[in-house]
Amino acid sequence: MTPPAPGTRPPRRLDESMTLLIEVMEKPLDPGYAQAAAQRRAAQEAGSVRRRSPGTWVGIVALAVVLGGASATASQQLRVPQPAVTETRTVLERQITERNDQVARLSASAEELSREIADLQRSALETQDPGLLDVIRRDALHNGTDAVRGPGLVVSLTDGGGGLVGEPDPSARVKDVDLQTVVNALWDAGAEAISVDDQRLTSRSSIRNAGLAVLVNLVPLPGPTYVVRAVGDAEAMQVQLARSGLGDYLQVLGSTYGIRSSTVAQSTLDLPGAGVQPLQHAQPVGSEP
Repeated sequence: MTPPAPGTRPPRRLDESMTLLIEVMEKPLDPGYAQAAAQRRAAQEAGSVRRRSPGTWVGIVALAVVLGGASATASQQLRVPQPAVTETRTVLERQITERNDQVARLSASAEELSREIADLQRSALETQDPGLLDVIRRDALHNGTDAVRGPGLVVSLTDGGGGLVGEPDPSARVKDVDLQTVVNALWDAGAEAISVDDQRLTSRSSIRNAGLAVLVNLVPLPGPTYVVRAVGDAEAMQVQLARSGLGDYLQVLGSTYGIRSSTVAQSTLDLPGAGVQPLQHAQPVGSEP
């Protein structure tokens, strides 16, 4: 800023600002407060200060108690849910429970129908085309339709804090990318079949986040521990995992976010089947593609 020329006054705004700063530094007490304080000192020196009687103090205490009780009652009333809100919440909870039960019943029915279809198919092909039946069985193992049993590895991931102390930091939760990394490493290591919390993975499976929930095959997983089971040669998979970057990735999850992990070899694992998958393309057997 250019200083004012000799013999001229500084701008009015700057002059007013300087005056205000001087008043604040030299006279910090408002004149009205200063006058009241002076009158009180004079009354004390003259001995004419009227002291409050015990009855006045009792009244003040009683008023404070009444006001405090009123404030506490009002605060409690604000926290109590309104009847309409409580009723709506109850209805929503009941609907969620009913829908979950309905989904469970339909899923069980679909599995039962899938088993019946498989039995009818097997009984029909055992005599007519055993070779085609063998192809269907191999395809069912590869595409995850049938349940499998065999040795393998179990990899577990647990949210930071383990879900035991309050709500964990969102960044300390196991995310879809963490499970995707583990699953891809297991496929690369030679896994023949994989499930995540009993959700069998197929070529059409997806692992993704929806808010704070992890969805596998569009099914929300409860957490806070997520268990990935992989059927295959356990020893060979452990060697391949040691050569991959999965160990470093899990170590970073533990040191940075507190996510615990473990990898355990099992002699026998039972993985559920994904059931019959929706048909996307078909052609008669023996026809040209």
